[in-house]
Amino acid sequence: MGEIVRFGVSMDSTLVQLLDELVARNNHDNRSEVIRTLVRDAIVDDAALEKDGIVVGTLTILYHHSTRIPRVPIDRFSSLEIIANMQFHLKEEIVAKVMIIRGSYSTVEAWANEVLASSDLIGKLTVVATDDLLGELID
Repeated sequence: MGEIVRFGVSMDSTLVQLLDELVARNNHDNRSEVIRTLVRDAIVDDAALEKDGIVVGTLTILYHHSTRIPRVPIDRFSSLEIIANMQFHLKEEIVAKVMIIRGSYSTVEAWANEVLASSDLIGKLTVVATDDLLGELID
C-alpha cells in the first residue's frame, strides 16, 4: 500500500450527517474508511466505462439441482480466466455456484451475460476490483 496522505474535505453538513450514519451502519472505524470504500467503488465503476480495463469479479448463480446450466465455453472470450469455481447446496434442491473470474471488463461482462441469459437460474455479476486496485494490496 502507498503512504497515507491527509487532506481536507469540505462538505455540506447534511452530507456529513449521512456520512456519519454510513460509518455507524457499516461498522467502519471512521469517515476515512467510508470515503476510501466509496472511492474504490467509483474506481471499479469507472473501469466499467473503460471496457478494456482488467477486472476481477464474481459470478454467483442459484438454480434448482435438475437445471442444466448453459455451457458457455471461455475459449471464445480471449482475456477471460476462471480463477475458482465452487458449487454447493444451499438447500436440498437449490444449488449455489460461485466463480471468481478475471479479464477485460467487456469480456467478463459478455461471458457472464451469456451464462445469465437462462430463465432457469438467478444470478449476478459483481465486479470487485481492477488490477490497479489490487496493486494497493501488495505494497
